[in-house]
Amino acid sequence: MDSRLLRVAARLLEEQRPYAVATVVRRERPSSATPGNTAVITADGNVHGWIGGSCTQPEVVSHAMAALRDRKPRLLAFGGTPDPRGDLVQVPMSCGSEGKVEVHVNPVFPEPRLVVAGTSPIARAVTLLGKAMGYRVTLVAPVGEAGPTGADECVERLDGVVAGYADRPPGARLLAVVATMGQGDEVAVEQLLGARADYLGVVVSPKRMTQVRDYLAGRGVCGSRIARVRGPAGLDIGAVRPEEVAVSILAEIVALSAAEGRAGEAEARADAAESCAEEEAREKDAATPAGAPASTTDPVCGMTVPADGSRPSFTFQQDTYHFCCPGCRARFEADPAAYVQAGAGR
Repeated sequence: MDSRLLRVAARLLEEQRPYAVATVVRRERPSSATPGNTAVITADGNVHGWIGGSCTQPEVVSHAMAALRDRKPRLLAFGGTPDPRGDLVQVPMSCGSEGKVEVHVNPVFPEPRLVVAGTSPIARAVTLLGKAMGYRVTLVAPVGEAGPTGADECVERLDGVVAGYADRPPGARLLAVVATMGQGDEVAVEQLLGARADYLGVVVSPKRMTQVRDYLAGRGVCGSRIARVRGPAGLDIGAVRPEEVAVSILAEIVALSAAEGRAGEAEARADAAESCAEEEAREKDAATPAGAPASTTDPVCGMTVPADGSRPSFTFQQDTYHFCCPGCRARFEADPAAYVQAGAGR
């Protein structure tokens, strides 16, 4: 990766914007790509750098955005016959150069943000351990009560933090721990739910947590949202000292992050059971990168191509079809009914 792309990547991380790095790792002539060609692809589909011609780029962008959604890298194989290697994602490419290209796509995410509310010994222990784990930590505490914290920043009010994180880009994780020890627990949890925290734990007793849940329900918070709040926070490891409680909380965060794919499916089912249609719509909007380019499938070669007018197109029977290159459009124009029928039969 050249210095210009490194600067782009650094700027994106500073802005808390995730991106994917796409690198050409193998090619067979006459493909225009060369091993080592690299591009940085943002969540809105913008490409910085070079990863090949008009056929490969839309597919790489599509898979880069998928990698940002599921947080998993992938190795794409363009052209040629199916490869026996199980780690390859086969991508059709039947036009243009007819070369073969392999592109590795790796998602990159900014460091998670950890918001800790409270000045209790447990809040301080969570702050210190969160920093040790590489999180960017914000401690929310009244002026004069914070003292030395080790946090990246210390703020007095939680509402400003929530406003700053509520519209964060997809993939930018927000973790939150409320350790106010009964001093405004309910309000803090309600505000952090509004920020769509990926993890929200409350340091409370089971009885006190029941009161917090009742408060949230009385405020009209959706049941599936309330169910996602972890309280008492932390894994049951027999923790007693503040530092041990902090370990149990961070361990719970790690465990949930590792299983977030399965957890996401379960939460979606819970949301449906609770009929939280409005909140589901907001979650969907938040998970869809703003300005993401609409795409469609080239009916000739099967490639994914932008449907924004930047590629060749042809209108047949009042439907507009988009193509990766003029060659595919010419083949379609010669016998459009055949390609439309073949597409309907898939």
